Amino acid sequence: MRRSSFFIVSLMVCLFQISKSGAHDNAKNGFESHRRSISVTSFGAVGDGKTDDTKAFLKAWEGVCNGGSKRNKRLLVPLGKTFMIKPLTFVGPCKSSSISFLIKGNLVAPGYTWYAGRYPSWISFDSINGLVVTGGGTIDGRGSVWWGNVQHRPTAMHFNNCNGLRMSNLRHLNSPRNHVGLSCSENIKVSGLKMNAPGDSPNTDGIDISNCRGVEIRDSVIATGDDCIAINSGSSFINITGIFCGPGHGISIGSLGENGYFATVEEVRVKNCTLRNTTNGVRIKTYENGSGYARKISFEDINMIASENPIIIEQNYHDWGKNGEVSFEDSNYQSCHFNHLYKTQSSGNGRGVKVSNVRYTRILGSSASDKAITLNCDADLGCVDIVMDHVNMVSATSGREVSASCKNVRGIYFNSMVSCLKKH
Repeated sequence: MRRSSFFIVSLMVCLFQISKSGAHDNAKNGFESHRRSISVTSFGAVGDGKTDDTKAFLKAWEGVCNGGSKRNKRLLVPLGKTFMIKPLTFVGPCKSSSISFLIKGNLVAPGYTWYAGRYPSWISFDSINGLVVTGGGTIDGRGSVWWGNVQHRPTAMHFNNCNGLRMSNLRHLNSPRNHVGLSCSENIKVSGLKMNAPGDSPNTDGIDISNCRGVEIRDSVIATGDDCIAINSGSSFINITGIFCGPGHGISIGSLGENGYFATVEEVRVKNCTLRNTTNGVRIKTYENGSGYARKISFEDINMIASENPIIIEQNYHDWGKNGEVSFEDSNYQSCHFNHLYKTQSSGNGRGVKVSNVRYTRILGSSASDKAITLNCDADLGCVDIVMDHVNMVSATSGREVSASCKNVRGIYFNSMVSCLKKH
């Protein structure tokens, strides 16, 4: 009995020592973690929402990116402060293989317009591998001062040549133009974003992707004035899952082939998304004077709630409402470090962008227009290998019917309302 009691007491003492040691280690690790972060306030950033903190951010970035210490790999935007910064670019490559940009506080753009030039951005990251951008903070582009009559407006946040990018847990508000741009990069993961701009704000896409390979976007809420997500030329192996979209123009592939460019998009999968009160649902749009292809694309388990045009393929697209915007293909902003054919330009007499191998599976819900499905393809090229599998929608207006329209389309349908295709 005494031996048993002695054993129990000894065990309790050991556990206490381990617990004490662990607590000490945790406290030490917490201190080390904090010490590894470089706060922008250490370089003079004020964070009152009025003072120009641009130089302090660039100095802090220099310390993180090119500093001699391997410990200081994280730039911190502290909680409880609002930092006003003017247009700036964080440039790599950095000494570390991974750099974290922790936005816990708020970033705001100047409350006025500036000369934005051709396809510019407010905050840009260039040539930084292994970049992590997270923190729970807010990026406010103050776009309302731009939305009137300003022709060239900046993207709020753009990532170019940033392989291995991880972006999560941030709120993006009121970009002058698209909220996030991704270009010339590979192996990107984006999750947990909340994007908000008025439904009538012009060209305020949520996420634009161009010349990227291996992009995963998931579990985000996007409510803007244009495409929630737009997949542009040179992009492949794109996976989009768990997106709530609306208001906005839906999830789009394209526009492809504008101004005669050779454009390609392939291996795209959009799954488990909800689109509510959107102008369009899932859309593929190509210009008739371009060339190239959009292929190996699937839309699965999509719920439409009063979307005006739930399913669209438009192979002769004309954007009459561009409001002076410049497409990715027609932009000199990008500096891709690998060779793509997206710069191959014809004289405006291309034969069109081929659309093939597109599958729609379990697309359900309601349409705000009478035409729930519009497949408008070119008379010469046509759209090939289009499959509708369990695609059924009803009208958002009680008592009305919805229909499907197919023009120059070759494909089949299973258990769907698309009688203009061949029944399998």
